[in-house]
Amino acid sequence: MIFLNLKTYKEATGEKAVKLLSCIKKIKTKVKIIPIAQATDIYRIKKELGIEVWAQHVDPINEGRATGYISAFSLKEAGASGVLINHSEHKLEKEAIIFVLKKAKENNLKTLLVGHTKEMLLEFDKLSIDFLAYEDERLIASETSILETQSSIIKNLAQKLKHPLIVGAGIKSGEDVKNALICGAKGVLIASHFVKAKSPEKIIEELISSFPAST
Repeated sequence: MIFLNLKTYKEATGEKAVKLLSCIKKIKTKVKIIPIAQATDIYRIKKELGIEVWAQHVDPINEGRATGYISAFSLKEAGASGVLINHSEHKLEKEAIIFVLKKAKENNLKTLLVGHTKEMLLEFDKLSIDFLAYEDERLIASETSILETQSSIIKNLAQKLKHPLIVGAGIKSGEDVKNALICGAKGVLIASHFVKAKSPEKIIEELISSFPAST
């Protein structure tokens, strides 16, 4: 699996998000590629490209009197299939995480819950989720991949966790994907190295090439 976090980059906002992601439709692969978009772009991406798209965040609220917040219901209505939760750039307290997981389930949204330490991931593994992501926030958007510095931690987590493990932070190449899979992860989470690439399509093709042919 490849999760593409578009963040709030100008290159991945509005019509540019559609243009950026159009390469996904051109590539024939069994590898699941899931863009994680801004809430304001979900409907546009879903309508124009017809691909699966997830949201970057959901607020711990009920529908109704919550001006300016993002509800799980609104994400589902916009066309989202899932939601990223607790990214290092938008952290939530444990109580809020439990609440949004409940709301996501009520609205049939899949969940990718991010943990920033081994201990956090082991604790999150007890919750009702679909995927767990491990990201060292110090390496996000850096030239150093998490696989270069923490492969032993990732291997250990993959052995202990009951939920599928996704790894992120500094992911930029097919070699990173290969090493992630060797460590036992099921996929990767990539952002700036895709969004800001001169040829995003080539980046996707390189990442895909490192998955087993039968995937």
